Amino acid sequence: MKNGHGTLDENAYHLHKLESLESPCLVVYQELVEENLAILQREIEELIPGEGLSCLRPHVKTHKSSWATRLQLERGIDKFKCSPNELDMLTEEGARDIFVAYPPLRPLAEKIARAVSQDRGLRILAQVSRIEHAEFLAEAAGRHDVDLHYLIDIDVGDHRTGLQPPEARALLKALQDDDRLSRIHCEGLHAYDGHNHSSCPQERKECGYEAMESVVSVLGELEEDGNQLKRLVVGGTPGSLPCLEALARRNDIEADIEISPGTFIYWDTRYDELMPGRFRLAALILARVMDQPTPRRITLDLGHKRWGIDQGPVHLFSSPGLEVVKVSEEHTVLEHDGNSTLAIGDPVLIAPRHVCATVNLWEEFHLVAANGQLQGEPLAVTARNR
Repeated sequence: MKNGHGTLDENAYHLHKLESLESPCLVVYQELVEENLAILQREIEELIPGEGLSCLRPHVKTHKSSWATRLQLERGIDKFKCSPNELDMLTEEGARDIFVAYPPLRPLAEKIARAVSQDRGLRILAQVSRIEHAEFLAEAAGRHDVDLHYLIDIDVGDHRTGLQPPEARALLKALQDDDRLSRIHCEGLHAYDGHNHSSCPQERKECGYEAMESVVSVLGELEEDGNQLKRLVVGGTPGSLPCLEALARRNDIEADIEISPGTFIYWDTRYDELMPGRFRLAALILARVMDQPTPRRITLDLGHKRWGIDQGPVHLFSSPGLEVVKVSEEHTVLEHDGNSTLAIGDPVLIAPRHVCATVNLWEEFHLVAANGQLQGEPLAVTARNR
């Protein structure tokens, strides 16, 4: 949706039809969200013909939205990945197979066990990489009289959560030999490749293949010990396809292979720099010019309380020649090249630098149809405050 000057195409985003909206606000373009889902499905089909979306377990932390969850369920996606805040949203919308990708301390273990006890047909997978995680799950399982399932979290290079691949064999044996843990069961492995952020496609592929070699090595060791693992959950948005390709090309893996990208559904400029044009920028911020402190400066009516600054300032706008020169909690100050025609009150669309962090800053969003018309009342960012 960018033109040759690195500017959002305001006609394609129907900026003129958003005049009625109070600013600042978050807008989501339904057609582009659906297109992103279709793009990912085509990419998967190219790797594994006939696979469709059956290997997709999307992470919902990007959108945190009941609307987007329902849209994916309608498309036949029946497995999801989440952080603790989105678990209630997924169960309320009818998701039946959920992986909570977060090391469980006692409160989260309790939440998982309680949810399963209230709906015995619900499958919630937990994440385990330490004996303490398993103990917390087992305690909660006993209190609620349920059996729980988990994935062993393997650190394949991100060094944020998980255990080193050579440690997995000993961990699982220790868990299986502990009578206190008889109500929790290993269902497979999880490996998030958050370090796979190269702008070079070949480097991303090599990184994905290297990460999956570690996973396959662990899988082989655990199977040698008589374990039959049912699923492998791997890959964030940049590395999901290389991970899928690396695993799918092997004929010695019986476990189901699942990839878990999240950002793809809305996309952002950080990932678009790594993978230009791969997906469409579907969630934008609408702001307005509130002041013009100098002839070449304009100030917008929002600051970094409304766009995620953790990956740097926003830089892609619906008006050309703009550059961020100063930000605060409530203001974004831009400098233009002298050719700007923006005036007080004029709307400006902004593409998030980090869409996951940005969406989490909003209570609601406006849904925009293909023709630019607003789709009814604003919709909640459902899991934001959970």
